[in-house]
Amino acid sequence: MDHSAATQSNQFTLCRNHNVTFDTHRRWDPVPVKSRKGSKSSKAAKGTHDPSARDRIEFTLMNYNILAQDLLDSHAQLYSEHDPQALPWEERCKRLTAEIERIDPDVLCVQELQENHIEAFCSRLKQDYGMLYKKRTGGDKTDGCALFYRRDLFDLVNHHKVEFYQPKKLNRENVAIIAKLSLKANPRAKLVVSTTHLLYNPNRQDIRLAQVQVLLAELDRFAYCGKLPNGIPQYDPVILCGDFNLQPFTAPYELLSKGYLRYDRLESRSLKASNQRRGYVEKIGKFFLPPALGITDKCQHNALKDREKDHHGQIPPSHMTKLHHSNHNEVKSVPNDAESSNGNSPAKETDVRSEFSSGSLCHRFVFNSAYRHHGPDAEEQRQATTFQDEWITVDYLFYTPYRSVAECNRTLPNWNLELLQTYTLPTVQQCCWEIGCIPNKAYGSDHFALAGRFMLTIPKEEL
Repeated sequence: MDHSAATQSNQFTLCRNHNVTFDTHRRWDPVPVKSRKGSKSSKAAKGTHDPSARDRIEFTLMNYNILAQDLLDSHAQLYSEHDPQALPWEERCKRLTAEIERIDPDVLCVQELQENHIEAFCSRLKQDYGMLYKKRTGGDKTDGCALFYRRDLFDLVNHHKVEFYQPKKLNRENVAIIAKLSLKANPRAKLVVSTTHLLYNPNRQDIRLAQVQVLLAELDRFAYCGKLPNGIPQYDPVILCGDFNLQPFTAPYELLSKGYLRYDRLESRSLKASNQRRGYVEKIGKFFLPPALGITDKCQHNALKDREKDHHGQIPPSHMTKLHHSNHNEVKSVPNDAESSNGNSPAKETDVRSEFSSGSLCHRFVFNSAYRHHGPDAEEQRQATTFQDEWITVDYLFYTPYRSVAECNRTLPNWNLELLQTYTLPTVQQCCWEIGCIPNKAYGSDHFALAGRFMLTIPKEEL
């Protein structure tokens, strides 16, 4: 849910059809691939005793913002034109879990799971899942993110619950979860999964970009698995999903999808390109994320430069970073990067700017979106995940098909995560004229679920 008094004020015009079912508009579509060598059926590949599946495994991941009931009730005016019988939690939970059962995910990522609804929600899930949960920080928050994984398919190697709230630096209570999983049938096969729910405020794109930068640094800490001979880092396969509260082709989306963003010339809060015809508009400038957080403009933790030597083959512990976390008993006394090693004299401005205030951001992941995003020139093909004054996309499922930026070639052995199928989203036109406002008698949330079927290639043993 995205909470603005105007968010769904004109959605009453869309509440036409209460008889539609999710089978009408949601289906599995194969991803066109010219060559897919050795692809197995999902049923065969999920079996842990099939010798033919030893070098690859197929799995399904689903992402769903399920709409916390507390948020629905506290913003009842947004749902005044909805079918009132479709809004109680008991009814919505049945529809939510029915769609989850239909997808039958091996990994399930959820946003807006209310803390006191965890037991009821989990009791309706058919699979034996392990669960990680992180409630939004702040005393008045009652919902958060959850990550479920099948116990018979995966082992949990490590995990971290990311808090975007950083005292005096980032004052929003959003969170994320990162989990590193290993395949039970072959522990050498690793998968890093992360889910998040970023800030809603439509006027603060800069905060969402900062949250993305923090999350990318934490993913870099978790997924890093060594360097190529030329020094380029390699990563375990990553799936990043959630409610990002941002639309395609915005600045944070560009950073995620292209790996690079020049931010210094963008407008300070909207992060739109400056329009000189509108007169003077404040630009964001080169100072963005405070250097005291220790996250460089390469979206990496500066404190982990020597991780090859100090943490070879291991995930560096979170206390090695300079990020605040409520689970830490004490505030770490670590010098800022803007200070010298004795903590008294400021470092040279050029040293700070070379890593922290360059005016651009980049990262070393190769993210693809499981869903194709269309611009204004393809209006009829544009899909939607929720309604915010209009039908738009704010939920994403990103994945990394390659282990490094130097290996973007399907013929290489490190091409290790392939998207096989996607659970199609309805188009904007279908939402307007056929589905109507959500939640309804078919859909249990005010967001549509995302899902993808992937093939994970197991890395060969090093000699």
